[in-house]
Amino acid sequence: MNSREIVRKAWQITQVHLKKLIWYGVVPAFFSTVVSSGYLAYQYNAFRTSELFSDEPHSLKPFFTTVWSVVSGHPWGTVAFVIFAILFGIAYIVIPPIFKGTLIEAVMRIRDYKPIGGSVEIGLRRFFPLFEFGIVTGTFSILTLFTEGSFVLRWWGVNVFFVALPILLFVAMVGLIASFLFTYAEYFIVLENKHLIESIKESVILVISNFRKTILIFILMALIAVRVILNVVLVLLIPMGLVALGGYFVSSFTSTIVLTVAGIVGIAMLMVSSYLLGLFHIFSTAVWVFTFAVFSHREEPKAPAASHPGPASAHHPVPPAPAPAHTPPLAPASVTSAF
Repeated sequence: MNSREIVRKAWQITQVHLKKLIWYGVVPAFFSTVVSSGYLAYQYNAFRTSELFSDEPHSLKPFFTTVWSVVSGHPWGTVAFVIFAILFGIAYIVIPPIFKGTLIEAVMRIRDYKPIGGSVEIGLRRFFPLFEFGIVTGTFSILTLFTEGSFVLRWWGVNVFFVALPILLFVAMVGLIASFLFTYAEYFIVLENKHLIESIKESVILVISNFRKTILIFILMALIAVRVILNVVLVLLIPMGLVALGGYFVSSFTSTIVLTVAGIVGIAMLMVSSYLLGLFHIFSTAVWVFTFAVFSHREEPKAPAASHPGPASAHHPVPPAPAPAHTPPLAPASVTSAF
């Protein structure tokens, strides 16, 4: 099975079984979008008030003063916000690894013409290894390095930043290579029930053994991811531009109306972004599940013979039908058009 066939089958699964898989992609994407938006807002405010863009000396006193005024003025609202933030943080830590394991197991069962019941149990059982894997890869991720670099730039100045820049770039290169070598680690954890270190070792061996094909799919998925991210950014920028344009007319309306409209637009943007990112998450997981199955020499499943006519039940999912003989296989570029 070549790369084009893998992508075509993965996209078929994403389309045919989207209703059963959508929540396993959208919910983690929702948490990721909320946290990323908050992180970007923090970075923007931190740079805006830093000595790089402000003549005032950098100090945390105004921040703590503002926080204390809000807490003292709205004590019960602050308590409710803290409780909500704690619950949200716990959900952000716990749910994505569980749903990741569930999605990997469900896609593999669909590939093997098996019911997906029990996939959630597998996701729960694989939580701790997947959580540990996320910590390992997160220590040298682009987001971590960007946070460290921005901290150095704001607090220690441009000169120190350029001294540390080669080190940050080297760590980023090492992280990129490690991410590529660890491509199949999560799939060994979920589908083979291997421990973290053993999964990483097996992933490195599998990547090196299939280096050319893996890097082709890696690059293809990166290009599709860029396309999806651009679409998400476009979805975010258009309403933000409308809101900014409406800012000129704020004086004509009450603050309640402005806040209500801003809240509705913000929730709509969040939902659309989460759906697009969740759809891509399902598709990319299906691509790597099929790739893992091919490279690990799993037996090619055969469609079970139909025992009786009629619609398929929910316990026997119907895998995607093969393309007709006269229809050419979809090129990877056509997949991106759906996003």
